[in-house]
Amino acid sequence: DRLGQYQVRGAVNNRFTNFLVDTGASLVALSSELATTMNIDYTAGKQGTVQTAQGRTASYFVVLDEVVVGSITAYNVEAAVIEGTYPQMPLLGMSFLRQVSMQESAGVLTLTKRN
Repeated sequence: DRLGQYQVRGAVNNRFTNFLVDTGASLVALSSELATTMNIDYTAGKQGTVQTAQGRTASYFVVLDEVVVGSITAYNVEAAVIEGTYPQMPLLGMSFLRQVSMQESAGVLTLTKRN
């Protein structure tokens, strides 16, 4: 996008969303507001805290059954659900990205499933 960030359409447990590709995020991260609309029972996850750009904040650690981006499907993906409305766009973090190869060329980021 115009900020030099990569966004991609994908799905969590068959619920579509737009992700912000974030290699600096250890896990896929989504707000509790979005998790609720996606019927993710995040309160059953382990409570903890995460470090965000705004500081440390309460979160729940869960395992998402499935995260899909294009033709790439990852199963049992670790995620952090952050209390409230942050992040406004879920972060596609390394718990998903470590399963793919990434190549950037001329402003296009290509993700390819690792064998």
